[in-house]
Amino acid sequence: MTETRNLAPIIIKKKKVIAGGGHHGGAWKVAYAD
Repeated sequence: MTETRNLAPIIIKKKKVIAGGGHHGGAWKVAYAD
């Protein structure tokens, strides 16, 4: 569970990048769902 908590801030940062990225969204969605 600790590892998941550590990934939380990283996912948030990626979300901001995706907002301006676009096609990269698919990759993080898969990781987020996992």
